[in-house]
Amino acid sequence: MTSRSRSRKPVRIVPDDLVLQRIVSRRLPPGGDTRPLAEVACDEIRLAIRDGRIPTGAHLTENDIAGWLGMSRTPVREAMRRLESEGLLFNQPFRGAVVMRLDIQDMRQLYVVRELLEPAAAGWCALNASQADIEAMRGLLEQEKRMLQNPSALIPLNRQFHNAILEGAGNQFLTKSITLVHSLLPLLGDSNFLAEPYARSAHEQHCAMLDAIARGDRAAAESVAREHVRDSLAYRLARVQGTP
Repeated sequence: MTSRSRSRKPVRIVPDDLVLQRIVSRRLPPGGDTRPLAEVACDEIRLAIRDGRIPTGAHLTENDIAGWLGMSRTPVREAMRRLESEGLLFNQPFRGAVVMRLDIQDMRQLYVVRELLEPAAAGWCALNASQADIEAMRGLLEQEKRMLQNPSALIPLNRQFHNAILEGAGNQFLTKSITLVHSLLPLLGDSNFLAEPYARSAHEQHCAMLDAIARGDRAAAESVAREHVRDSLAYRLARVQGTP
């Protein structure tokens, strides 16, 4: 990721003073939520970045975030430090934090990790998924098929399907690792699922992956998942480089 230690020319980041005005519809969870405020703040900021309501390159200050969340600066400061450690934010001395932008080198490196982790998750899911897990995934793919021309519905369904694979895999450490990687994907820009040709291809791969999982075929599930990750990277690179 772009950082102060990199020798290449840094990306110039323009602060976006209006970003918090675009996310005022967010509200804290009900009063019954007993999580530490820092955890609440961390989850809310991460979600807003994931959904694109806080864009890459946006300049965030503790005061602005505290005002948005209705809490003091102390838990916000801790939350922002956590997000820096995850790679979502980059601290600029005397200016506050900036939502990271990832370049092509970062993209390739992130996908290397995805290609290691996601096939492993699909393989373990093939070994461990229950019939209830499989039926839940099948239901998600039925919804996905109906929403191929509706990206706003398709994007969360894709996320739910991959989360269901993690659930079926039953490996908490794999889940934590993939969740961290997935949290960085919004920094790459718009979802591939905004394009219908990619959405249809990805749906077909999801179906093939589920077929392998339902058969308990670990090798096939891993193979399809690997192809899925590689195709996603190829499509993103084509978009960035302006090639068909």
